[in-house]
Amino acid sequence: MAKDNRSRFPASGMSDSLEEKFGAWELFEQLWEKETELDYESILRDAPYHDRLKLSRDTKNSAKAQSLRTKGNQLLKVKRYVAALKCYNESIAFSEKGSEERAIAYANRSFICYELHRYEECLQNVRLARESNYPEHLASKLAKREEDAKKALQNAANKGSEKSTNGASSDTSDDSKLCDSELKLSYDAYETVPQVAQCLELSESEQFGRYVATNRNLEAGDVVIIEQPFSRLLRDIYRHVRCDFCHRESIFTLLPCENCTVAMYCSGSCASQAARQYHRYECPIIRDMWRIFTKLPVMSLRTVTTAISAFEYDLQAMWKHLQVLEKAKVNAFTMDWTSASAKDIYDTVHVLETNERTRDRKDRMVRVFYTTIIYRLLEERCPELGELCAMNDNVRELLNELILRHLQTGPVNMHSLHYMEYQPEQRVYEMENHVSACFPILSMLNHSCAPNVTRITLRDGRCAVLVTRPIAKGGQLYDNYGMHHCLMSRKERKTELLKQYRFICECEACVNNYPLYFELPAIDSSRYGMIDTQSLHAELVLHQKDKAAELLPKLRRYLNDIGDQYPRSETCSCQELFLRAFQILYMPTSESAEYYKYCNP
Repeated sequence: MAKDNRSRFPASGMSDSLEEKFGAWELFEQLWEKETELDYESILRDAPYHDRLKLSRDTKNSAKAQSLRTKGNQLLKVKRYVAALKCYNESIAFSEKGSEERAIAYANRSFICYELHRYEECLQNVRLARESNYPEHLASKLAKREEDAKKALQNAANKGSEKSTNGASSDTSDDSKLCDSELKLSYDAYETVPQVAQCLELSESEQFGRYVATNRNLEAGDVVIIEQPFSRLLRDIYRHVRCDFCHRESIFTLLPCENCTVAMYCSGSCASQAARQYHRYECPIIRDMWRIFTKLPVMSLRTVTTAISAFEYDLQAMWKHLQVLEKAKVNAFTMDWTSASAKDIYDTVHVLETNERTRDRKDRMVRVFYTTIIYRLLEERCPELGELCAMNDNVRELLNELILRHLQTGPVNMHSLHYMEYQPEQRVYEMENHVSACFPILSMLNHSCAPNVTRITLRDGRCAVLVTRPIAKGGQLYDNYGMHHCLMSRKERKTELLKQYRFICECEACVNNYPLYFELPAIDSSRYGMIDTQSLHAELVLHQKDKAAELLPKLRRYLNDIGDQYPRSETCSCQELFLRAFQILYMPTSESAEYYKYCNP
């Protein structure tokens, strides 16, 4: 089911709603008002409707590249370097390979790198500018910047040598080692499912459907799942900041796809891997996809293209495989992941819940409409696919079925990945969602408005499941789909869960009508002692790893001591602080605090 994390409590940021402000939704609404039985294929062949979506092939544009570079120059003059970098990166994406527009944008990027003391990246951009035919009459300026950057690097190296010679210790404290260590499962993993602790079991009942339970007592702080996603999608707002494939923050050195104006990469290797895994089919349509859709349909497309690559782009073989797939026998907990092929892994994604039977007529029809749009884009813009679909009815049927299926599985099974972003005005870090991802095992966790686990995005792109209050042997693990009793009333939660996820919630918080956070009772301090949550919050908000490492075991002990006193204000506050400490230690953190020292926000 769809889950996400918010800054305060585990929550969902991926709504099942497809209502959007973009052209595709508006067009559907107009069609829906006229007639409910619609031949979408015929409608989309009708020029007026096709034009309404303003679909156009994505091509490089020198005028656009120059305009973006000019905008970047204006921002550069007022030292808004980060905003200027985004403009230069977009200018690079729109520019032709080997063009003067691209060369000057690289050179401008090198200037910002130098101003922000990023000397190695400065030299990279100098090299890229020259490779892109930098104008000869400006060459001396670039050479001077290169010389200055090399001197700055040498000076920094000399200073480092002096510190070492003077006896500066290079040893790290235990806290620092904790900060840099890799998060691991708290218990032995299954031999054939190494991402899951042996204490977890997948069960099924009429009441809960499939659910995950523990065969031993679990404590707050236990890590019980660490999973790699099947497919991932970088949010469009980060395409000029992060690599489209590995999602690493690479704002100073991004390289463009040479065939579209959207995807940018941190290296040629990432560009090649992206082409193999998904961009081969997405490249001609990804700009229109982001323009007329939000992330949910785009994520559905990413799951489809990743799935096709798992079958090495043999769609006929994929059709045959899925025709005989026994969906009821696919079980992510019993499959041998150590020997599983990409096809086997996709099977666990293919069988995720669609909620098709519980969707109303309008909901089903808008998904069919979106399927038709996406299919038409793929058919028209990808000659390889278009020819296959024209010659093979099975392939055409398969492609439509996959798009429709994942337009349904996506909203209720995808998760968001996060990082810690520096806020220069407040000088604090806040959690931001930058990636949507598909995790077949995490999707087995059911919802509770009073969850006992949460998810942590790790620096390598995996997602860890962390226990946040004690769970007794035999107890079920509950994630949160965005409706937490501390933040929403029972009526609001039940309404939203029914609307988005098609079930009536009967969790402990709904049955017992747990109050909102500011109405929660306090624990018995004479029995459990007091914890100053406000002071701890003030310490953690500074995002210091050594402080987080120091406080984490204390918070864990306190959570386990008061875990049976749920819901209490101290318990919920302590959960939030505990999660924050984990985020500081293990979640990816933006480098932006380092370069905001030298520029304006």
